[in-house]
Amino acid sequence: MLPLCCLLFVVSAAVALVAAPGAASTGSGVAVDEHERVVSVDPSSIAWAYGVRPGWQRSAMQPGVTLYNLGTDFRPVPDDQQSSQPAPILALVPSLLALPLAGLLSVARQRRAGSTVAIGAAVLSSVVWSTRLGVVGEAIAILPVAVAALFAWQTADGLGMNPRLPRPISMRTAAAPAALVVVSGAVFAMAALAGGLMAGVAAAAIVYVGGAWFIVLRWRVRVASAGPEPRTRPAVARTVAFEMLPFSDRVRRRGAEAERDRLASDLHAEVLPAIASTAAELEQRGATHEAERLRSLAASVRDLVSARRLPMLEDRGLLAAAEWLAESLQERASLTIEIDLRGYTGARQPQRVERAAYRVLQLALDNVIRHSQAANASVAIAGDSRSLELVVADDGRGIDRSDAARAMSAGRLGLADMRNEAESVGASLEIAPRSPRGTVVSMRWHG
Repeated sequence: MLPLCCLLFVVSAAVALVAAPGAASTGSGVAVDEHERVVSVDPSSIAWAYGVRPGWQRSAMQPGVTLYNLGTDFRPVPDDQQSSQPAPILALVPSLLALPLAGLLSVARQRRAGSTVAIGAAVLSSVVWSTRLGVVGEAIAILPVAVAALFAWQTADGLGMNPRLPRPISMRTAAAPAALVVVSGAVFAMAALAGGLMAGVAAAAIVYVGGAWFIVLRWRVRVASAGPEPRTRPAVARTVAFEMLPFSDRVRRRGAEAERDRLASDLHAEVLPAIASTAAELEQRGATHEAERLRSLAASVRDLVSARRLPMLEDRGLLAAAEWLAESLQERASLTIEIDLRGYTGARQPQRVERAAYRVLQLALDNVIRHSQAANASVAIAGDSRSLELVVADDGRGIDRSDAARAMSAGRLGLADMRNEAESVGASLEIAPRSPRGTVVSMRWHG
C-alpha cells in the first residue's frame, strides 16, 4: 500500500510539472511563486549569503540586482556570482528511476526496503509541488512526511512495539514511535528554517524511516538474544546481519524444511523399527499392557512423521491433507473439527503456497488443542489456482490483539512460525478474537 501511495504521488508530481504553473527563478538561486514570495533558496547562491530565506518577498528587479524584503528589512542581491537552483525535473528523474527498484523489492518480498525506496522517490519529487500552486503546492509537498510516519507506525505495530499496546516488550523500544513524532517535528522546523521547505521534508522523512529501521533492528536483536542460554554479542550480531540480508528468510525456511525432512526420515528409519521391536519383545514376555502403550506411542510418532513429510499434501493437495489432519487430531483430542469448502474450486495452488498453508493450519490447530480449551473448531478453505484463503476458528477462551502481537514478536505460541510461513510466500496473516468467544486465524494469498 505504501509503495502504491508513493507511486501515485510521483506520477501526480510529473503531471503537475507539465500542467501547473511553476515558480520563477530570479537568476540568483531563488525560486518565487506567482505572488512574488520566495519559496526556496539555494544555499550555494549569493542570495543565501545575503540572508534571503523562504518567506521573503521579491520587491523589484533591476539589471543585475534583485530587491527582496521581509517587512522593513530590504536586501539588494546581485544577479551574478551565484549558482542557479536545479530545475524540478532534475529531482523528478531519479524519482521515476527509483520506482521500478521499489517495485522489484516488493515483488521479492523485501517490503520494508521497497517502502523505503518508494518514500525516497516521493521526497525527491516533492520539489515539484513546492514550486507549484503556491500554498496548496507546499502543503502537498509535505505529504511524503506523513507517508514516512505511517511507515514507522506500521513497522512498530507489526512488531508488537506500538506504545498503545499494554505491557509492551520494552518501554524504551515501545516509546520509539512516540519519540519519532517529537523528534521529526523539531528536525523539520530546524531544517526548514535553515534550508527551506524541501530541506525540512527530507529531514523529517529521514527521521521517520531511520526510526522504523531502528525498531526493526532492535526487535531482531531482542529475538536473536532470546533463548534458554545467553548468547554473546558477536553471535547476536551475526544472526541479525544474516536475517537482514535479502532472501535470508527463504534460505532459512529451506534449511528448516530440509532439517524437518531429515529428522522425519531418521524417525521412520530408526526410531519406529526400534519401538516395534521392543513392543514385540515385551509382548513375548507377557507385558501386553506395556507393549500396547509402545504401539500407541509408535502410532503417534508415525502420524507426526507423516505430518512433517507431507506426502499426502504433495500428491493430493491441501484439501486432502487438511481432512487427514483433522481426522487424526480428532482421534487424539476431545475436539470436533469441521471443514468448510464453500468458495473452494478444487484447483491447486503452487506447492510452496500449499506447504505454507498446511503448516499454518497445523500450528493453528495445535494452539487450539494446547491452549484454547475449545470444544469445536472450523477450518474454511476457499480460493483457486491464483488465490487462497485459509481461516481457522475455535470457540475457546480466545486471545486479544495485543496478546497476539506480544506473543508473535516474542516467538511464543507458534504465532511467529505462522507469520513466517505466511510471509515466506507473500501471504498475509491475521490473528483476531472471535465473537462471542474464541480466536480466528486467517491466511490470505494472491498470486
